[in-house]
Amino acid sequence: MSTYSQDFYLTRYTLLHRIQSQVDDIAWKDFTDQYRLYIYAIINRMNIKTTDADDLYQKILLKLWKKVPDLDLEKMERFRSYLATVVRNCVHDYFRSAMRKKKNQDSFIDHEASYGKHYSLPAIEELIETEWHNHVAAKAFENISIYFSDQAIEIFKRSLSEEIKDIACDLAMPLSTVYRLRNRIKDSLLKEIAALSEYLG
Repeated sequence: MSTYSQDFYLTRYTLLHRIQSQVDDIAWKDFTDQYRLYIYAIINRMNIKTTDADDLYQKILLKLWKKVPDLDLEKMERFRSYLATVVRNCVHDYFRSAMRKKKNQDSFIDHEASYGKHYSLPAIEELIETEWHNHVAAKAFENISIYFSDQAIEIFKRSLSEEIKDIACDLAMPLSTVYRLRNRIKDSLLKEIAALSEYLG
C-alpha cells in the first residue's frame, strides 16, 4: 500500500522554504491549501462574524506573504506558533478597527477589557494548540483514507467510541480481523501525522 510517508515529505524542500522566494506560485497554492482550514478554525473560534471571515483571511495571507521571506526558518522552532501569532494579531486588529468605527470611546474601552479577559494568553495558546492538532489529524486521516476500504474506515471511526468486541459482533466479523483493520489504520495515521507535522513546520 502506497501512502504519504515521512520519507516523501522530507525528500523535497519544505513548504516554508519554497514560499520564501515569493515566485513559486505552486508552493503558495500548496501553502494556502494546507493551512486554510487551520486559519479559519482559529478565526471562527475567536467569534469573528461570518461575513468578515473571508476578508480577514485574505489580510492574514497578505501579511504572511510579506513577512515569511524575512523569517529565519533555521532558528524557528515551530512555524505554526508564528502563524498563530499572526492570526491572533490580525483578529485583535479586526476587533479594534470595528470598535473604532463605532466612534464610541466608552464602548471601545469596555470591549478592550472584555476582549483581554475572554482571550487571555494561556487560553489563546491552548486554543491554537488544540486547533493545530485537530487540523493535522484531520488532514492526515484524509490522506490515508483513500488506501483503506469503507468497512475498515467505519471500524476505525467506531472504535473511537465503541468497544471492539461490540463492533465485531455487530458486523459479524472475527474479533481478530476487526483488531487488525483498526490497528492498520491507527498505525498509518500516526505515521502520517508525524510526517505531515514535519512537512507543515
